[in-house]
Amino acid sequence: MTDYDGNDARIDRVPPHDLDAEQAVLGSMMLARHATLDVVEVVNGIKSPFYRPNHETIFNAMLALYANGHPLDPITVANQLGRDGVLDKVGGRNYIHTLVNAVPTAAMAGHYAEILRDLALLRAVIQTGTELVQMGYRARAAHDSAAQIVDSAASNLQELTTAAKGGSETREWMLDRVVDSVIDEYDNPRDDVLPLPWADLQSVAPMEPGDLVVVAGRPAMGKSLVLLGIGRHVAIKHRRGVLIASMEMSHLQMGQRLVAAEAKVPLHGLRARTLDAQQYGAVKAARDRIRRSPLRIDDTPAVPVSTWRRRLRQLQSKDELPAALIVDYLQIAKAEQAKAQNRVIEVDSIAVGLKALAQEFKIVVIAAAQLNRVSEHRTDKTPTLSDLRESGGIENNANIVVLLHREDYYDRMSPRAGEFDFIVAKNRMGHNATVTAGWQGHYARIIDMAADS
Repeated sequence: MTDYDGNDARIDRVPPHDLDAEQAVLGSMMLARHATLDVVEVVNGIKSPFYRPNHETIFNAMLALYANGHPLDPITVANQLGRDGVLDKVGGRNYIHTLVNAVPTAAMAGHYAEILRDLALLRAVIQTGTELVQMGYRARAAHDSAAQIVDSAASNLQELTTAAKGGSETREWMLDRVVDSVIDEYDNPRDDVLPLPWADLQSVAPMEPGDLVVVAGRPAMGKSLVLLGIGRHVAIKHRRGVLIASMEMSHLQMGQRLVAAEAKVPLHGLRARTLDAQQYGAVKAARDRIRRSPLRIDDTPAVPVSTWRRRLRQLQSKDELPAALIVDYLQIAKAEQAKAQNRVIEVDSIAVGLKALAQEFKIVVIAAAQLNRVSEHRTDKTPTLSDLRESGGIENNANIVVLLHREDYYDRMSPRAGEFDFIVAKNRMGHNATVTAGWQGHYARIIDMAADS
């Protein structure tokens, strides 16, 4: 069989492997105990470093002996395999002795292991490619969307990339290192906590990479201004990346609020083009500050979590991963499954997906959420966690839940007119509290009252 260029199109279908290198690795481990560490360090994170199954079985038996402090030699290894009932299956005692004779020196154990690792990665590439082809062909029969298939493909390729870079990161820690880390962090505070424009809220509920933060309130209570205030502060003042997924407002509407807040000019004047010369000058000055900030606005409507995952991977590949993903708002995101059993299950799945994004990319994910109308029928209009609309999954998955409240929204004559409450109703790493800020809706701003005074 030849292709159109006349070249031989037949491909050797035997997966890449090197049996001599496999034997040399096993023999080296029995010749010198230190060779075991050299080998394990190289093949760490590789699922199947050996092509031949009997070599994999021998390798695992040797690791079991090493972990229990036993010596590694043909006799101990053969006895271990005998206890496991697999000695004859791997070739018997004679084959174990053959492995030792197959290697001239244990000093090259690491080099032999590198050969195994590279070939194992090539086999993994072949297997992953085959699986992706099969996924593509059976997608329609399985009722999987194209977005789901692409996301699965990206996950599989990410696993290969992780393995190629040296394997998975260990998650096991000795207690002495844990205590040292606690003291070190106390003496040298971490700088990856997301900076907030409200100092009191920052002290009560610091937002750290891996956190899902839910900001919830009734319509027109100020959710978008809170999210935009955080994004503006992080990106413009601290020059840290922010991606805002605005499914409720267009990028122009978000931009108008952003400019009004940064320039401290009336939002209605900006939209109606009635600013005076001084205000317009403030807008021009704000433009220069905003344009230099690493803030992105995506106003694609009703997208699933997988879309944001792909976008974050793209930014990560360019070394431009943002410090925060801000979602406005959670309940109008699209569920991955087109036909979920009910809306509660859909919203729960979105919350789970956002939490996974925070943990996978080590960023802060902040999502707005709607509260139901129950609080408006109570004498005390102050919202509670039970008012979260359509989902208990939002509360369960969030590290922090902040409820928003303004007394003057319900009573214009309230003595607390102009005050804005952040009610920290859930705080997995701290205490709950209510923090008060200043409401400047005409400027599309919520100000830090302590700092402003």
